[in-house]
Amino acid sequence: MGNPSKTPWELGAVLVCSKCGAKFNQPNSAEETKSEVRKWQKANETQEKIRVIVSGCLGVCYPERQTFSYMPVNGPTEVYTTELGKDLLVTEVKSLISDKISQK
Repeated sequence: MGNPSKTPWELGAVLVCSKCGAKFNQPNSAEETKSEVRKWQKANETQEKIRVIVSGCLGVCYPERQTFSYMPVNGPTEVYTTELGKDLLVTEVKSLISDKISQK
């Protein structure tokens, strides 16, 4: 077993499933969400606290829903779903990040 190393982010990471949107004619939803949220994070200086990452299938798909998860540095992974739509996904990811940072 390897040695655990320090992550480059302080609190955790948000993983956005790239397959959910692609299944419903929104193939770039995850990448576009990541880009938009990272711009917001840079403006709010939160990019070093929580990282936004595009992932493959998270294995917890729901019909016509977008899945994303929060993986804290310490603690259990949290899985979320939202209705399809990049704007709603961006809003929910930003809200999740704000909540996690304020809980720290």
